[in-house]
Amino acid sequence: MLDQDFRRANALLNQHITQIAGEQVSFRIHYWGFMPSHYNNSLHRHSFFEICYVLEGCGEYSDNGVDYLLQEGILFCSRPGIWHQIRSEQGLTLFFVAFEIDESRTSENYSRNFRSLIHRGKIVAESKDASISAQIWQTIFSMAESKHPISKDMLQHLVLSLLLSFLHGFSPLPDSSVNSLDEDTAEHRLLKRAKLYIEDNLSSPLRIEHVSQELGISSRHLSRLFHSQLGQTFVHYVQEHRVQRAKEWLLNSDIAIKDIAKRAGFDSVHYFTRVFTKMLGVAPAKFRKSQFADGRQDRIQT
Repeated sequence: MLDQDFRRANALLNQHITQIAGEQVSFRIHYWGFMPSHYNNSLHRHSFFEICYVLEGCGEYSDNGVDYLLQEGILFCSRPGIWHQIRSEQGLTLFFVAFEIDESRTSENYSRNFRSLIHRGKIVAESKDASISAQIWQTIFSMAESKHPISKDMLQHLVLSLLLSFLHGFSPLPDSSVNSLDEDTAEHRLLKRAKLYIEDNLSSPLRIEHVSQELGISSRHLSRLFHSQLGQTFVHYVQEHRVQRAKEWLLNSDIAIKDIAKRAGFDSVHYFTRVFTKMLGVAPAKFRKSQFADGRQDRIQT
């Protein structure tokens, strides 16, 4: 596999597959990654799932201070709010995807099943449990590296199958459809309302006092919810989602960066640049020109 194949896969998926839905489930996809040589990254966390498949190489994955061996064929899950890190001396060939459930368009059964992965799911899926996901992922990559026109419908169905296959790979239960009614708590419902409010008002000033007032609870209570359920502060969650919204505009539009900063709810382009660079490791202007935008002129056959 050539580096250009990885760049094409990155460009294709990041531009065209940012949201996917079935009859009972809907996903927001924050980014895709096809990386030929991944070594070490810093200890970090985020508010969404990031699931990786090791195509080649070996290394270690640290999840909340516990280390797991990485080798060819393994699938591993970075859960929302959990500190994690990937380390490899020789380098790993990785496929990965970052996503979250759009709970407003997802059945309670699917929402519950994915929430169960946060609290009780496996961190690492061995080859036998990862085999379904691995086959779908390699098929997607083969399509992306192909020089033939790609059917968008086919690609979307494969992506939906991939995301649903993670329930099979990481579920702690033999039957991933088993209900866990104890997880549908009042706290979860409040957090869900807070996330929806934030999503709908990203371009406006979002202070914790305003959101908590909208929910009819105290700012202190809402702050505790973000810490206990997501493992992060209210401010960090809002910044993360503003950066994700801005990233989509950088990839899929020609809107000026100063206008993107305003639309995403940042007070100034300088503050936007600082937050974006801190979170993604690259400035907005450079990100727009990066490998994720290399294939912007490519077209998918629909």
